[in-house]
Amino acid sequence: MLTQEEEMALRELAAGRCTTQAVIDVLGPLSLWSKQSFEAEIQKAVETGREQCALLLEDYERFGDTRDCIAAIRAMGNK
Repeated sequence: MLTQEEEMALRELAAGRCTTQAVIDVLGPLSLWSKQSFEAEIQKAVETGREQCALLLEDYERFGDTRDCIAAIRAMGNK
């Protein structure tokens, strides 16, 4: 199980907002990770971030019709 800091580092890497070195600094040596495990953790972090966005929009749904936005965020991973 990843810590919140580790998960955030992987999401930042997946979004192109940090370097692999920044993730290494948080996770430790990547030599301990297989390529498949590393990619799976990145995917899980991306999906978690996407769901967090959708949950946030659900909270604000009372301010307007955000159902299309919620569906679009959740569908991002299905492309």
